[in-house]
Parts: sequence; C-alpha cells; structure tokens
Amino acid sequence: MTGNRTGSTAKAAHSATYRKECNVLSENVRPNREKAVTALITNPTIRAAAAECGIAEKTLHAWLKEEDFASKVKAAQEEVTRQAIGRILLSIGRSIETLEEIMQDATNNASPRVAAARTLLDYGFKVYELQTVQQRLEALERRLNV
Repeated sequence: MTGNRTGSTAKAAHSATYRKECNVLSENVRPNREKAVTALITNPTIRAAAAECGIAEKTLHAWLKEEDFASKVKAAQEEVTRQAIGRILLSIGRSIETLEEIMQDATNNASPRVAAARTLLDYGFKVYELQTVQQRLEALERRLNV
C-alpha cells in the first residue's frame, strides 16, 4: 500500500503540520489576542468580534475558556465601565440643573415639566435605595469581618 497512509500515519503527519503552523503563527498570537480583547468589548457578539479579528469564532470561544485571556477581557470590560461611570458622574450636576430648568419653566407645556419632575424623583429614589443597600452591605461585612 505504498502511497496510501494508514490512519495513524496520516494523523501523525497532520499533527506535525499543525505544530509547524502553530510555530509560525505563535509570533502573531499575542497581537491577535490583544485585538480580540478589544474586539470583544467593542462588538455586540462573539461572532462579530471574531470576524473583526479575522479568527474563527471557535478559536475565540476556546480563548475565553482560558483563565488568563478571560481575565484580560474582564479587566478591559471593567475599565470601559469605570470610564463610562466617570463620564456619567461628571454630567449628573448639569443633568439635574437641566431637568430643574425644564421643570420650573412655566413657558413649557406640562408634559416636559412632568417628565423632568418624574425623572428627578425616580433617580432620587434610586440613589436612596442604593445608599440603603450599601449601608446594609457594609454592616453585614463588618459583622462577618470581611
């Protein structure tokens, strides 16, 4: 059977080729993974992130199962969230002033004034609820010595 490979011979040849390809590709793995982290936090789906990076979706799923890669993605997501929260916090004062102006402007019809008042009340209650939950959590942590 010269010229035909048995199953194990073909498998060994495939493995050798795969290892050779991996060695060639290993130089580009880190940049691809860095691109993948960015793509994952800027795209709505894993499929879109993989397409943006030019890698298979299956590869991206495999990387996400690796603790090191997953932690880098999580850290990047947390940084984006921190930045967004910072921007929101910076605009709260202006937002409240704008809503108060709309609410107090008698020349506006009632609808935007009511909407502004309702928004202020809703957010006021949410802030109160968050503060209450935070206080309760801190008290529990003190009791548990956490």
